Order: sequence, then structure tokens, then C-alpha cells
Amino acid sequence: MLKVGLIGCGGIGAVHAKCWNSLGEDVQLTAIADLDMQKAKRCAEGSEIRIYQNGFEMLEQEELDVVDICVPTFLHAKYATVAMQYVKNVIIEKPVCLNEVEARQLLEMQAHTGALVQVGHVQRFTNTYVFLKKLVDSGKYGKVVAGNFTRISPRPLWMKGHDDINKTGTMAFDMHIHDVDYIRYLMGGEPDYINSNAVRDKNGVVQHIWSSYHYGDTVLTVEGSWDYPAEVPFCECYRVRLEKAAVILDSEGVVYLYTEDGKTEVFHLEDRIEMDMGINVSDMRPYLSEIQYFVDTIVKKNYQGAASLNEAVASFRLIKKELELVGLDVK
Repeated sequence: MLKVGLIGCGGIGAVHAKCWNSLGEDVQLTAIADLDMQKAKRCAEGSEIRIYQNGFEMLEQEELDVVDICVPTFLHAKYATVAMQYVKNVIIEKPVCLNEVEARQLLEMQAHTGALVQVGHVQRFTNTYVFLKKLVDSGKYGKVVAGNFTRISPRPLWMKGHDDINKTGTMAFDMHIHDVDYIRYLMGGEPDYINSNAVRDKNGVVQHIWSSYHYGDTVLTVEGSWDYPAEVPFCECYRVRLEKAAVILDSEGVVYLYTEDGKTEVFHLEDRIEMDMGINVSDMRPYLSEIQYFVDTIVKKNYQGAASLNEAVASFRLIKKELELVGLDVK
């Protein structure tokens, strides 16, 4: 049995707690920690899970196989570098870090401890994006020629300090990174070069960003913003042109495949598990899929690198590059 400890019981931590508790007898959420004891108790759901107010105390006192880190973004690296010294398997919410010093510390600690680390880049495990990755990898419709990825959201007023680059990383690191990471995953590595443009607010915070990623003759553009009024619905979508087809994910979560021989196929892939945690997450399915994947890699001892620490750091560095291109120095 894998014994799991969860640090951070806010919105995403509560989602992860539900995921761990749904995986069956071979996995047990045995301890949780949060400064807010009421949040911790809600995650415990009346079970015999041990509750701590201090995550480091939990690491010292519990014998755990897995630690799941869902603390605020600016604390990710702090907890992860310690957790790797206590357990063999660590999963960290994205973004994995907010500066280059933290990135190097995380990579060095993993090299020192040999810990297995996965980062919560959940788009890699979302059915509509898994579909596109499998289709491209199959080669059935040729290589990627061009594409666009869009992620637009109302202002995340549920998130404290959402526009503080030292706390959340702003929309670039917290939200836009989903598509940047996925493009790297889809294309199998780093672009040859990128271009970026952005709109800032009166405080100089980047609120809307557009970037183009160049892989040889292939160009993929990505747009992200969370600076829209509350009434504007969240939108994630893509449009990808292959040599012999086009694949489109619309704002309703439906995927359309248009082929050069005149055929059209429609795919309803979401397979949702509805939930309400008070944040902009209503479908538990992608989070359950990424956590199940992590458990499978631990059991099989055959980790192939999807959403690995190296991958997460590379995606962080691309966001950093984008911000540098629009005139913002990220240390």
C-alpha cells in the first residue's frame, strides 16, 4: 500500500484529496497538513487521516511513500526540496517554481536524492488534449503544420494576490503555462525560437500575452489572459492544422476532425466528474487521471518522463523567456 501525505488543503488540495481517496485500497491518504485547520478537517472528511498544521512536521513524523504538495505557488520549491529528502515520490502542483534559483535547487535535490517527481501539468492528462497528442504521434494525418492554443479566463478573484508575480507568478506562470507546457509536449521538445507580445495594466503586470513558437517551418501561436470581467466564460480551445487534416477543440469541449478526403468526425471526450470546490475547477477527471498516472509509474518503476521535473522546469524557462521578450526581467 502507498501511504500518501498531502500538504496544502485549499482549492486544488481539496481536489487532490478527493482523487487520492478514490483510488482504492492500494493507496491511502494517511496524513494532511494545512495552516488552516478547518480546511484540513474538511479534506479529512471525517476519516482517520492524521492532521497537522505544519507540513514540515508531517514530513518528520510520518513514514510516507508519496507527498503531494498543493501549497501556494511561491512555496512549491521550499516544500518540494525538503520533501524529496524524506520520501521517494513527490508530486507538486504547477508551476513548479517562480525563479531560476528555485529551478536549480529542485533539479539538484532530485539528482542528489533520486526522488521520482511529477509536476501537475494537468493538460497532459486531459482527454481532449490526450486525443490530439495521440493523433499527432500516430502520424496518420502527417506532421503539424500550424496551430493556435487559447486560454481566456475572468479575473481569478478567489486567488489571493493573483497579480503578484512573487506569489502566483501572475497569469503567465499560473495559467498561460498550461498551453506552453502542452506545446512542448505535443512537439516533443524545445522550439527553435519564440516571439512574444503582451499587454500590461497600469501597474505593469502582464495581463494578456501572445506568443508564437517556431519548430522548423511549423508555427504554433498561443494566447492567454485572465483579465476579463466575471461574466465572461472560461475558454480553452485549440485549432491545429496537420498535413492531411485539421483538429479543432471548441469552447464547449467538443473535438472536430476534418480530413482532406471530405470526412468530418465529432468526438465528445470529456467524461466529466463534476465537483464544486469554489475555484475555477468543476471537472475532477483530469486531476484523477494525472494522479493515477503517477501511482502507476511508482508501482511499475518505469517512469517515462511525462510531466517530470525536468519537463516542468523547461516549461518554466520558456515562460521566463516570453516575459523577458516583452520587457519583464524574471530573476
